[in-house]
Amino acid sequence: MHSMKRYISTSALLLGLLAWLLPTAQAEQKERFDNYDVHYSIVNSTFLSPQVAKTYGIVRGDDRFIINIAVRENLDNGSTVARKAEISGSRFDLIHRITLDFMEIDEGTAIYYIAQFQANDKEKLDFTLKIHPETSRRSYKMQFNKVMYESE
Repeated sequence: MHSMKRYISTSALLLGLLAWLLPTAQAEQKERFDNYDVHYSIVNSTFLSPQVAKTYGIVRGDDRFIINIAVRENLDNGSTVARKAEISGSRFDLIHRITLDFMEIDEGTAIYYIAQFQANDKEKLDFTLKIHPETSRRSYKMQFNKVMYESE
């Protein structure tokens, strides 16, 4: 990729992202850090349409996956608002640690950070992320693991 962060604003990609977060995709999960919710999901890249993938340089394939991160701040009035954040992290298998290269997608009311990576079918991967919301003095460390499944 040309740079560590690329800034993109288009409703076409948002629609593509929402399409692969529907029930046919692996379920989204969430972790709470202070007053921030960090939503994350991992899907096979074949859930993206070929047109959306091509537009944003995403390689589609059975062994290629996308991690999607979104940070929302919980406000005192009960509402939430999307927040920009510095996101970095890695994915680990039994032997290798591979840095994830996150791309920011800013839709105004929705902000996503996505990164592509490869994995084998039924491979268990560990993920470690560092998340620093722009409105926070703190950074948060998030760790989880996931068994990857190729598309059928």
